[in-house]
Amino acid sequence: MIWLSLLFSLGFSAVFITLGAGATAISQLLLAYRYELTLIAGGIVILFGLFMMGVLRLSWLYRDIRFTGVTGGGRPMGAFVLGLAFAFGWTPCIGPVLGLILALSAFSSQLASGVSLLAIYSLGLAVPFLLVAAFTGTFLRHVRVVRRFGRPLQFGAGAVMAVMGAAMITGDLTTWSLWLLETFPVLLEIG
Repeated sequence: MIWLSLLFSLGFSAVFITLGAGATAISQLLLAYRYELTLIAGGIVILFGLFMMGVLRLSWLYRDIRFTGVTGGGRPMGAFVLGLAFAFGWTPCIGPVLGLILALSAFSSQLASGVSLLAIYSLGLAVPFLLVAAFTGTFLRHVRVVRRFGRPLQFGAGAVMAVMGAAMITGDLTTWSLWLLETFPVLLEIG
């Protein structure tokens, strides 16, 4: 079970790291329109934040497309293919949070910065899956307790996204970043 989850997570992570590397490379071409793109990206981040908070209802974001083909299970290649399919098809993984990270990495001037953002994001997605695989029995006993906090956490994440979008539009994101680095110097060690 752990090996299957590990292969699943590796496939999942490879997609996001590749997306980040591609977004960073394309950003070199878009630097001439950085101001306009920042306004657009900030507006989109605000919209997604409001959507996550439940303030804005966008019906097209509730749709999904599913591939119903049969994949071979129990083999490493099958787990890898399943991980790739899951990464492409599961909306929370390719939704507003990833959009924000891709936007930030696209405006990054260094390829390594965008790749590191996506690698940390992928790690944040992979670790819970690995922990659930390792502790499935314990997790199932406590899942009801965790479910109660889902909506407040989603609302809080949406609020943070809306504030980040507003900061992108007003240009305060850089000011906030500098304040965070001065207040919490340990953040300099992250990336």
